[in-house]
Amino acid sequence: MVFARLYETDACTAYAGDVRSLKLSFAVWVIDDYTKQKPLGKIQVETKETGKKASQNLSGYYFFTDLDVGNYKLTIKPELYFPEEITVDMSAFSDPKKPVVEINGKPEIALKPNPKYPFPANATLLRGQIESSSGKTVTGLRVGVDGRDIENLTDSRGEFVLHFKNIAKTEEVTLTINGEAVESSFTVQEGKTVSAKKVSIQ
Repeated sequence: MVFARLYETDACTAYAGDVRSLKLSFAVWVIDDYTKQKPLGKIQVETKETGKKASQNLSGYYFFTDLDVGNYKLTIKPELYFPEEITVDMSAFSDPKKPVVEINGKPEIALKPNPKYPFPANATLLRGQIESSSGKTVTGLRVGVDGRDIENLTDSRGEFVLHFKNIAKTEEVTLTINGEAVESSFTVQEGKTVSAKKVSIQ
């Protein structure tokens, strides 16, 4: 690799004209689960075992070089999405020349927007907060919609946001928490944000 401009990582600094040999270990492609495009905001990708941070190429791939072959915990810490942690087995790539991490057979990782995400004004959303019977907010719950492939997590304040596409002008939905339907139901309105306020669980 010949560098055309200053290139810095946590491991080295290369100057214009420098030539360095690097072995690609694996690469990661992340997308915005809402837009299916390039994610917004700051994103940090690293291996948990080594603390080594990924570099990013001009195409947008996050990549690691010169890692020993093995299993690694890949952590993705985005600003506007929920974090992800994925186990990467470097010996399992179908094409060693193209070691791109796959999830469910797709060479991409879809990041789910957290409640801070700047949804457009005409987005169809259901926002709310989950709290225990004692009034404490609950973090990391899977909140979804019964009968639909829509699911997200609660953040550190117990807040969640669900986004809908291709619905009728209004639609009655029932929430699920960790896969179990709850008694509360809500009317979602196309192009509007509906507040579920606080939902209590046992």
